Amino acid sequence: MENNIQLIQADTFRHLHHLEVLQLGRNAIRQIEVGAFNGLASLNTLELFDNWLTVIPSGAFEYLSKLRELWLRNNPIESIPSYAFNRVPSLMRLDLGELKKLEYISEGAFEGLYNLKYLNLGMCNIRDMPNLTPLVGLEELEMSGNHFPEIKPASFRGLRSLKKLWIMNSQIGAIERNAFDDLAALVELNLAHNNLSALPHDLFAPLRYLVELHLHHNPWRCDCDILWLSWWLREYIPTNSSCCGRCHAPLHMRGRFLVEVERGALQCSAPFIMDAPADLNISEGRVAELKCRTPAMSAVRWLLPNGTVLSHASSHPRLSVLRDGTLNFSHVLLADTGTYTCMVTNVAGNANASAYLNVSAAELNTSNYSFFTTVTVETTEAAPEAASPKLAKPAPTAPAGYQPAYTTTTTVLVR
Repeated sequence: MENNIQLIQADTFRHLHHLEVLQLGRNAIRQIEVGAFNGLASLNTLELFDNWLTVIPSGAFEYLSKLRELWLRNNPIESIPSYAFNRVPSLMRLDLGELKKLEYISEGAFEGLYNLKYLNLGMCNIRDMPNLTPLVGLEELEMSGNHFPEIKPASFRGLRSLKKLWIMNSQIGAIERNAFDDLAALVELNLAHNNLSALPHDLFAPLRYLVELHLHHNPWRCDCDILWLSWWLREYIPTNSSCCGRCHAPLHMRGRFLVEVERGALQCSAPFIMDAPADLNISEGRVAELKCRTPAMSAVRWLLPNGTVLSHASSHPRLSVLRDGTLNFSHVLLADTGTYTCMVTNVAGNANASAYLNVSAAELNTSNYSFFTTVTVETTEAAPEAASPKLAKPAPTAPAGYQPAYTTTTTVLVR
């Protein structure tokens, strides 16, 4: 460390077969040749932080079959290409923090890292959440210090093993419904120091194991839409009141802790539905939607004909409640016929709207079928001639009542 090394040549460490930790941080490394780490069959930890690398030296990672930790923090790396780390699927911890020159992360950047448990992408000036779907075993994710105007539903898709998520100081202004639906194992969530003023109802419903939540230093607007959060915090997060921030507006609520907000301090209006569902006639097998939009961030639930109630956090093989309250059918069945009721509730009251879904049997589509027509073709076969060559004879004229020697039947495909 701190030896002002600028180049790592091929086979530099080829005799260090038992080396487990290689510390090359805080140097001036600009280039690492392919084969630079040949011979390091036992290497467990590779530290390359605080150097001058502009590209990820993917080729140099070949044969590091036991590598568990890779530290690339604070290098002027400009992009992370597809399969950047597929030569080291054994990685469990990857530090890519403070890549301040980073401009591009490929969709397949993290392909192959199915053993990864910890990933740091903090302070990288990222504006769009990268594709993290390949990281099926990820347990800890650091994303603080970036620029995310909003968190969308697909942001953490597939991260069902994630236990800790930190997104502090990232200018988050909105989090859409269903954004955390895949994070069923989450224990700790830190959203402090952002621009959040409200959260959609039932946002945390899928997070059944959440015990530590940080929401402080956000400009919370403590109106009727915040009451659900206040109640939820008191019920599910048994920590001190300072964990979750204070009201920023309106003026008469400023400074009050979120967990202390009570309905008596607010004048709340009953919710209403601005885009009610309409009756729908549709054929089975088709995609269908019943809309139900509200002007506020109230929770939308749907009562199905069989008495089942679906919300944003519900799991159903074909039906889902979208972030805007729409009830979506991936494909309708005849059994789906019936009345569907959209229900919106807040502390001041509730509003309902119903629609009838009529599913009819699909019409038989004959355009893709093939039809077969049998055509009889009459043929004759002349008697075999002697082997010696003869001059061609004119064909005899068939007498009246002539029948061919035999017939063949040929089947012709007609479309």
